[in-house]
Amino acid sequence: MRLLYPEQLPVAAKVMPYLWSTIAVGAAVLSGHLLATLTPLPNLSMIFLMAVLFAAVSFGMWSAIYASFLSFLAYNFFFIQPLYTFTIAEPYEFLALVIFLVVAVITSALAGRIRDQARIAADRMRAMRRLYEFTRKLSGLATVDAVADGAAGEIHTSLGRPTVILLGHEGALLLAGAWPPEDTLDAESMSAAQWAFACNEPAGAGTAISPTAPWFFIPVRTQRGCVGVVGVAWDGNSVFDAEARTLLDTLAEQVAAALERASLARDMVDARAAAETERVRNTLLASISHDFRTPLASILGSATSLLDYRDKLDASAQSDLLGQIKHEAEGLDEMVRNLLAITRIDAGALELRHDWVDLREVVERVVSAARRRRTPQQLETILPVALPMIRADATLVEQAVGNIVNNALLHTPKDARVTIDATVESLAVSLRVTDDGPGIPAEVLPYAFEKFVRLRRQAAGRADGGEGTGLGLAIAKGIIEAHRGSIAAQSPVADGHGTRVVLTFPREEPAS
Repeated sequence: MRLLYPEQLPVAAKVMPYLWSTIAVGAAVLSGHLLATLTPLPNLSMIFLMAVLFAAVSFGMWSAIYASFLSFLAYNFFFIQPLYTFTIAEPYEFLALVIFLVVAVITSALAGRIRDQARIAADRMRAMRRLYEFTRKLSGLATVDAVADGAAGEIHTSLGRPTVILLGHEGALLLAGAWPPEDTLDAESMSAAQWAFACNEPAGAGTAISPTAPWFFIPVRTQRGCVGVVGVAWDGNSVFDAEARTLLDTLAEQVAAALERASLARDMVDARAAAETERVRNTLLASISHDFRTPLASILGSATSLLDYRDKLDASAQSDLLGQIKHEAEGLDEMVRNLLAITRIDAGALELRHDWVDLREVVERVVSAARRRRTPQQLETILPVALPMIRADATLVEQAVGNIVNNALLHTPKDARVTIDATVESLAVSLRVTDDGPGIPAEVLPYAFEKFVRLRRQAAGRADGGEGTGLGLAIAKGIIEAHRGSIAAQSPVADGHGTRVVLTFPREEPAS
């Protein structure tokens, strides 16, 4: 809705109320003559009073006062003896005519005031509705840039003038939103905007600061101080009346509140991200210090025994100590590879070297590595004869499958069975690692693939794969999803216990 001021109204719009008031009085004259021919009436002033009320209700007080004096003259000229003159023969008729004029003027004034009050109330209601819609739309915007763009469009709609919003950034004002779209402002306008921002006072058109600028700027104030300015274009006439200026100030306050909310939301997200980063860092350091200490102590003890008591140890004891050093070193190497892998996954820097991979060979290598570590659990593979190859990175797929198998071995007792089988569908191949251990509690299952999630059980002794760092399942998830596949965990599997992890890979047909 565009705000129009009296001096901006076209000439026709100013004349039309008086023209219609004249027509209303003319209609009253014709009605009076018609009624007089039908039946003699002692007083026809009520007909002219209706014309006055029509003008007051339709066009306001001044049109009604004009209609009152015009009715006074018409009533005298056409219906007071002697007719068709402005002469009044009888004193009582003069008194009646004066009373009519007084009543008409008072009635027009009251009716006009009621009309103006109704118009003001309607304008206020529309302004409140616009303000409500403005606030509602801004409340749905989450970022500072979105608030600036949305606010510029809404202020333009409310005031009917081009609008810009400039926000402070590192001591400078940047154009954040404009409607209609605007890329730059002229030097004088930018100078006025900078002054309004720095001094926290209005500047530009109609003010003492840069009065010839084509924009009027008011500051946007929050609890943190002035964060920017709202600029409204000057149309060459008056800048704003009191009502429009009040509306602009109110809209600017709503913009400030929305910007404050968006800024706080951004700070909260940054603080949450920083807290999460710190939590992950502390957890990682604690995990590394704990999980590296045991194998390092074993390696140090075995190496010390070999150095100090080599001459006193037989070949079998020396071989056993060297085997422990090799086993613990391999475990450390696996933990380091897992840490490097999760770092690359989190950074989005996981590089895939796609090639045709035989899942049967991958499973055999993983099972052989587990058996070399002399795992006490029973490992069983049940793979289809016609197991198709997949397009993937062989090293990463083997790491993912290895982490899942190691996780199963770490969570199950010594007499448990771990089964690896596969299902083949038209568009996917799924590897399933199933154990008959105690399973994963329902409250932990939704978080099984998150980093550093561990499940401590007396039966298993330790938790999630990756040699106890709590990264094994998270790494497997990142690798599988990087291959456009999926991973899921099911627990219990049968008889209230057991866990099954399903790794699904997309299937492609080799080029012939």
